[in-house]
Amino acid sequence: IVAGLSERQANDPSELLKLLAEGNNARTTHTTEANDTSSRSHAICQIMLRDNKNDRLRGKLSLVDLAGSERGTDTKSHNSQRRAESADINTSLLSLKECIRALDKNASSGGGSSGHVP
Repeated sequence: IVAGLSERQANDPSELLKLLAEGNNARTTHTTEANDTSSRSHAICQIMLRDNKNDRLRGKLSLVDLAGSERGTDTKSHNSQRRAESADINTSLLSLKECIRALDKNASSGGGSSGHVP
């Protein structure tokens, strides 16, 4: 289960832009040593294009914003809350990396070529 996950429908380009702005406003950012507006949360936006006549999926675009990872040397002046946040982000990015590796391994072990695109 993903906290805050929702599926919304946009019937025209202006509604889509409004939803994208709403999602962007829900992101968490903070100033860090490395970046003035470092992403401090992960965000995924999937845009699915469906045929109005039969609801058949015609295309899907996934936009992904991963929280910024922090090197230990970049966190020296951070308070304890920001350092803990950085550690949590790095842990979640490591978990994501392992998931991608597992998916790639499963795709390539099926006899076909690797599904990984760098």
